[in-house]
Amino acid sequence: MLRIIGLAAALSLCACATTSPTSAGPSAETGLIDRYDAPALRSIIAELGYTITDQGPSSTGKPMLVVETPENFSFRILGESCEGEGKDQVCQGVQLSTQFAESGADFDEIMARANRTLRPAKVFRVDAGLAYERYLIMDGGVSRENLKTEIEVFVEILGVLWKQVEG
Repeated sequence: MLRIIGLAAALSLCACATTSPTSAGPSAETGLIDRYDAPALRSIIAELGYTITDQGPSSTGKPMLVVETPENFSFRILGESCEGEGKDQVCQGVQLSTQFAESGADFDEIMARANRTLRPAKVFRVDAGLAYERYLIMDGGVSRENLKTEIEVFVEILGVLWKQVEG
């Protein structure tokens, strides 16, 4: 019985694999996503009910998606640790990020509290306000469900920070 469950789990992981090595698809051997994978990210974003409002290379040439949630939160998904250029570019990391403009809130207190209590978050000051980032290391691969969970948690923390910033 356990063998059948294990086989079913392995087959379900392989079912979400793509085959093009430069399309940044999941590894054919493991079914895991081991780099910035635009098709997988688009699929996950759609499943979560979010909308892609912009896409294409960032100002530094890295692949990027700009995403908006039903709560009108906006964030970027950016390829990081990239090698190569254009269609041959492979990015081994994914960064989720957003910024908050100055609002009159005590950003120093919000930043200190967030970095102390919101473990998956990195919150810091930028010229125009406050930035919130989450870096995902894809080396060795992550499951599609794990990547989806990472994005969901990022958005949940984004909501917590939004309430603090907007007071």
